Amino acid sequence: MITLGIIGVVAAMTLPSLINNYKEKELITRTKKAYSIIQNAILLAQIENGEVGFNTSLFDTSKSSEEVTKNFAKYFNGAKVCPNRNTDGCDRFFYSLKFASKNGLYNFYYPKLILPDNTIIGIKQNSACIRTAADCKQNSAGECIKDENGNNIPDTVTHTDCATLYFDVNGTKLPNQFGRDAYVLKIQTNKVIHSNWAPEGSESFKNIITGIDKLEYTKF
Repeated sequence: MITLGIIGVVAAMTLPSLINNYKEKELITRTKKAYSIIQNAILLAQIENGEVGFNTSLFDTSKSSEEVTKNFAKYFNGAKVCPNRNTDGCDRFFYSLKFASKNGLYNFYYPKLILPDNTIIGIKQNSACIRTAADCKQNSAGECIKDENGNNIPDTVTHTDCATLYFDVNGTKLPNQFGRDAYVLKIQTNKVIHSNWAPEGSESFKNIITGIDKLEYTKF
């Protein structure tokens, strides 16, 4: 009886860890698949527009996010377009995502593509490929650094993305958190890069695309 009790305690301690590891491996696999599908769609658009290596025809700064989303849809098989939450059947695809490394929520409200495997891609088209914005100096976790008086230290940030793609690899299912099932891609003029901002899951994504396959996030 004592032996059985010990086995039961060990199982109770290890089973949650095994389940969590399985779920994380599944999310990593889905992330790799979604990233590949997105890359392929962008390449198809480049080929069709006769501009291989350049993204400005598809991600046109003179177009709205909704226009770009509708155009982007044709490069995916069976993608559903949800331009806004008021469109029939689309309300549930407009929700909030938790950050990876700091408390808070990000409203995932951009026009969206819903893929047959339930991957959701939100498209934010920018009005220019190079922009500057006032911000605060941040630490590695994406938190504002304070001066001796407790005020945010100001900074100016230069953005070089023509558009931003936010994607959730398992749709509306939990955890709905950057660095676990959600990530960000920056569409630059001649390449696609991932976000380097830790709250948007950059550490996890770097691990995934380099084969480390480890998710880095804080549970909130």
